[in-house]
This record gives sequence, C-alpha cells and structure tokens, in this order.
Amino acid sequence: MPPAKAKLIEPIDATFEQVMKAVIGVQIANDPPQPLMIVDKSLQHLTGKVWCSDNVRFMNERIPAESISCIVTSPPYNLKNSTGNGMKAGTNSGKWAGNPLQNGYDSHGDNMPHAEYVKWQRECLTAMMRVLKNDGVIFYNHKWRVQNGLIQDRHDIIEGFPVRQIIIWKRAGGINFNEGYFLPTYEVIYMICKPNFKLSAGANKMTDVWEIPQVKGNEHPAPFPIELASKCIEASPGGVILDPFMGSGTTAIAASGHNREWIGIELSKKYCTLAESKISQYIGKAQIKP
Repeated sequence: MPPAKAKLIEPIDATFEQVMKAVIGVQIANDPPQPLMIVDKSLQHLTGKVWCSDNVRFMNERIPAESISCIVTSPPYNLKNSTGNGMKAGTNSGKWAGNPLQNGYDSHGDNMPHAEYVKWQRECLTAMMRVLKNDGVIFYNHKWRVQNGLIQDRHDIIEGFPVRQIIIWKRAGGINFNEGYFLPTYEVIYMICKPNFKLSAGANKMTDVWEIPQVKGNEHPAPFPIELASKCIEASPGGVILDPFMGSGTTAIAASGHNREWIGIELSKKYCTLAESKISQYIGKAQIKP
C-alpha cells in the first residue's frame, strides 16, 4: 500500500479554543482522554508535566542525553531591542499599535542587549541538541528583522547548528498604520536535524510554506498556533515531544492530539498556570512542577 497522505491543515479564522477543538479533535468536557503512547520509560517521571524552571538548566540537569525525539518551540524574539521604529510600551500608533508584547512577557522584558540574547539562544539550542536523539528534529520558530539597515536573519544564533531546511510560516494579514513599511505576514521555522532524522511517512508531500493564521483569544502575549505545532509533530515519526518555551501549553495539546508524550518547560509561574488551565481543559488534568 502507498504511504498515507499527510493531513493538510487549511487556514481558518477562529479563536484559540475553536481551533483546538476542530483541529486536534481531543476529548473535552467529561470524556476521558486516551492514554498517551509510552515510548521511553526513562522519561516517564518527566512527561505530561509543565516544569516551572529555567529551561537550559532543566534540560542539562534533568533530561537524559539523546532521549527526546522532537522539539517544537518558539522563544521570545527580543523585539523591544530595536534600532528604529521598534516596539515601545504604550504605543498606540504605527505597526506595533496595541500589540500585547509592548510590555514584554511576564518574567522577561524581551529587550536584552543583542549579544546577550544571541548567547542565551545559542545556549538554549546547545541544550536542545544534547537531549535530542540521533534521529531527532528541532522546529525552532523565529522572526527575521532589519536593524541598523542590516537583516537579522538569526544566522548568529543558528550558525554551526545542523539546519536542514527553513519553513516559511505565512500568517494572516492585519492592519498596518506605518506608511513606510509593507505589512509583515511571515515568520520562519528552522528545521534543525540530527544526522538520522527522516520525516514521517507522507510528510515530504507538504510544502515549505505553511499558511496558518495567528491565534486569537489567548491570554499569552505571543501564543503559538495549534496548527503550526500540530504540523511539526505530525512530520516527526514518533517519540517524546519537548517544548522548552511552553507558554500557554499549545505544544502539549498538539502532542496529545497525536497520542505523543510531551514535556513542557516554562520560566513564568503565571504562564505555567495558564498552560495547566489550557491543557486541563482539552486533554485532562496537567501537572505543574517547580
């Protein structure tokens, strides 16, 4: 028999909750969630939990080397460190008008000096590579910018890491109040692979441009779309999913929708609680661990 076709997710205009119910198809209300596929007993004490911790320290100290099959994550973009018409608190005009990231994240200002930010992200990626299996993959979502007339394509972050492909995430449009710029509608996902990684059966039929709308109705200032996490997970053959920037829990919900074990790490206690609420609503009781 020919391999099954990869499921394609069409762009939709819906709230975060509506998308999760429609795309993942998880059990809600009083329906018991299906048991997750147990694939690695050495990680059983870590899976199914949101760990409130520094992600680099947790990955280096708590997660065994070469034990994770797939990492899906989106770090803060350091958008408030800007040389031009960047984001500032209380901005009510221009392309950043009303953006919830104006005040940064709950436990992170999103305005680190660039060199420090690059160092931090490289430490994160190094820790991810240590825990990744030899046939594992990292889907690392980020955003390109122009600063001081030069493009920040994040090469200083990902240099030396085995990037195999760049996926374009085409977001839905919005309103642009700045007459000096076209409306930005894309981000990138670096597919960083260990040597033996192969896509799941049929996933190579997906294109490298994914048209997925942004999330609506989520309390997190920069929520990760459920469809995006789902496509990444669907493209990896199996094993435990890790998100070291768990945010509101979207990766955990997507992983459970594919019957995959997951581990979440999040520094902010506020976002850990938010993730617990979202996960509990859609896949049953989640656990938060300090």
